[in-house]
Amino acid sequence: MTQPRPAPHVIRWFLRTFGYGGITIPPIAIYILAERLGNERLVRHEQAHWAQYQRMGFLGFYLTYLWYTIRHGYWNNPMEVEARGSEDGGIQRA
Repeated sequence: MTQPRPAPHVIRWFLRTFGYGGITIPPIAIYILAERLGNERLVRHEQAHWAQYQRMGFLGFYLTYLWYTIRHGYWNNPMEVEARGSEDGGIQRA
């Protein structure tokens, strides 16, 4: 599984500006704010997104994520629901 990296400057700005602790940008990396790298729930959440990318492929991941966000909103996006379900170590598949 891909391990998270501390978020570089521009990504750190984005995360802080919009209130996120981390972001998965396949196929590049998982980035998490340095002060939150020890947050295992957040790490599992972002790693769940990486697993989605591996399962769906590059285009499938981004197109599905965009479509679900438009259709269901961010919070109810089935890919986000699945990632939240993995935070405690369980997997809820979208």
